[in-house]
Amino acid sequence: MEPESKPTTPILQALQTLVRQPRTGKTVALEPGSNFCAQGQLALDAVAVTVRNVGTLDRPVSPESAAALHAASAPARHGLREATLLDKRVRDTGEIDASTLALEWTANTLPSLQADVAQALGVLHLEARLHNLLVYGPGQFFKPHQDTEKHPGMIATLVLVWPSAHIGGELRVGHRDTQVHFASQHLQASAIRWFAFYADCQHEVAPVSEGWRIVLTFDLVLPAESARPHTPVHPALLNALNKHFHPEDAEPCLQPWVLLLDHQYTERGLRWRLLKGEDRARVAALRAACEPLGLTMHLALAAIHEQWTAIDAGGGRRGSAAEPDELIDEDMVLDFWVDADDQPLRRDALRLTPADTVCLTETGENFLVDEEYEGYMGNYGETLDYWYRRAALVIQTPLAAEVSRFTTDFDAALTDALALACEVRGDELPQRLQAAKKALRMQCQTRGRKLLDSFAELATAVPNAAQAHELCEGFSWFDLVPSDALALAHLARRWGSPWMQELLQTLTARSMAWRFSEWSNKQDNGIAPWPQSLADFVLTGEAAGLQAAVIDDILDQCHAALIAADKSFASSTPASCSATLEQRLRSVGDLAAATQRSTTAPQRQAALVHHVQANPGLYPLRQLRPLLQAWPPEAIVLQPVQGLRTAVIQALQQALDEPAPPVGDCSLRDIEWTCRCKDCHEVIKWAESANGQPLVLAMAESRRRHVQSRLQETAIALHTETVRQGSPHKLLIRKPTDLPARRSSQRLAWTHDLAALFLNSQPV
Repeated sequence: MEPESKPTTPILQALQTLVRQPRTGKTVALEPGSNFCAQGQLALDAVAVTVRNVGTLDRPVSPESAAALHAASAPARHGLREATLLDKRVRDTGEIDASTLALEWTANTLPSLQADVAQALGVLHLEARLHNLLVYGPGQFFKPHQDTEKHPGMIATLVLVWPSAHIGGELRVGHRDTQVHFASQHLQASAIRWFAFYADCQHEVAPVSEGWRIVLTFDLVLPAESARPHTPVHPALLNALNKHFHPEDAEPCLQPWVLLLDHQYTERGLRWRLLKGEDRARVAALRAACEPLGLTMHLALAAIHEQWTAIDAGGGRRGSAAEPDELIDEDMVLDFWVDADDQPLRRDALRLTPADTVCLTETGENFLVDEEYEGYMGNYGETLDYWYRRAALVIQTPLAAEVSRFTTDFDAALTDALALACEVRGDELPQRLQAAKKALRMQCQTRGRKLLDSFAELATAVPNAAQAHELCEGFSWFDLVPSDALALAHLARRWGSPWMQELLQTLTARSMAWRFSEWSNKQDNGIAPWPQSLADFVLTGEAAGLQAAVIDDILDQCHAALIAADKSFASSTPASCSATLEQRLRSVGDLAAATQRSTTAPQRQAALVHHVQANPGLYPLRQLRPLLQAWPPEAIVLQPVQGLRTAVIQALQQALDEPAPPVGDCSLRDIEWTCRCKDCHEVIKWAESANGQPLVLAMAESRRRHVQSRLQETAIALHTETVRQGSPHKLLIRKPTDLPARRSSQRLAWTHDLAALFLNSQPV
């Protein structure tokens, strides 16, 4: 598909003017030639060909000899992606392998031919490597296809048509919207004709009508030692690049300038020395102009995706002839990179939009690699998706290139930045970090606290306190561990306690905002909203030099977070509160232990006890023995803690003083019900009764769902199922079958808790 054409940029205008200049000795020299195909001829005696078990080919080949060649050949296969197939519907011709052929060239013919082809295709040197001999008889053909890269450095194909009378068999070569026809048919040849074309060109051989078409095919390979020729700098192109990347009265451009190339390339074939046709000339001119400006250049492969609304143009089955209508969305990633030394790079993808690129050839069917039709889905109409593959030249300022590496090669970019932090290089590090702040923030969110030490090191190296704050503010307060307090202490020594207190407030505020979204969705699991474990975190920070004011601020933030968390839990269901109670008790104990490092520890302990006693629904007294045991020994003698201990003992004693229910009594007591509507009231009445038989309620589906959901919100194990008999269906509810054992286990736990609390004046 071809979106609306993009406007021509000044760089592109200068490049087009340069490429169109006539090639004379007085103009700037691009590499000679820029066509995608070429043709020529050799003398009839330029080369002799001998075929094993057949003999030396005559000029011209007689029909009898041609038939013998065909008999000696094997059916030719064709490539399809990674596979090699034999399918005469695609390729019907005979093939004789190069290993059975012997060629004898006349003096200087082969070097001269290679030089002519290289000049025509716009490269300095080419090597022609014999691939095979093909024999096309009447009716034989080869449908449109592209040649595969059979050797490293292969960029094109050369075909020599041997003198053998035939009609038909025309070679058709296409690139972009241009197609060239090479007619090889003849009755009496006066020369050996040759055709050459780049390997990414679509080409086909039309059926032979009469006679025999005999051709030698060669792979055209660029020598590995082929040097890059010197290309003079063109002033107009140099000026356009300079204005784009270094505009007057503005910051240098941080966006890459991306030129989509005209030819197709694979990962193996995308190399500077293997560029084809006009791509080669344009890239050479741009490279020559970029070097004096200090710009960086890479080659890359772009994966382009377009999504269109679809219309049915066939009038038949829906989508059978769908065509694109309006462009919905498009995106592009550069996912394969080659550096200026022709070395592939191990990098992640860099995401762009197609609007960020320029090209001289729009992205069309020549670059299409896949498409997909999605029929009507109810919420949206029919769509067509297209995926394209194109090569690109990427030009950036050095700073922009470093910023890009924080996306495509983060670990290496971070290592370089840390090395830069150890040097005195003026504004280079802060400029790089400021330009890359979006990528740094994304990595911070993805990798979390694993990056804290590195980011703290960078934050101590930048000269600006605000930038240091910005570097560190993306971490999650909840994810930190005790060893991370060392990094905070390092930062506090560099920027001071007030700066650290401000950072802590930012970390906790942002983390709590995220945590509140979890609470609102009832996804929280009761884990404390502070670093684990907080007591060790504070102790490590204190030992590392965190000042008392900072530690007090940490404890203030944590106490406020506890209140906020419990306020949210107060609206949770009894089942949720019960499921998270054990973890929440550990969290309160952790906070209690941490407060001992405060200069106002007694007041903080009293406030914590007051919070627990003010929320009996969240902290039932009969279940607080683990919390009292977790309380720090230094605080157990405080009056508020002693008061809490006394209240817990009284609650346990009161529970044990109540007589155990008689055998057979299946009543469920002390249940916190969340609904007392008419249907739920009937269930509550049955649950609190001694009746152990199941309850059967005939009710509509909506009422059944309501009762089941309300029962799930309680902290008791009532079993429900729907009996699908009659109308309406029946809801069957059963009490736990092990209710007596549960009661006995509960009383035993209370007894043990009471004994543990009475054993000493402080928890054991």
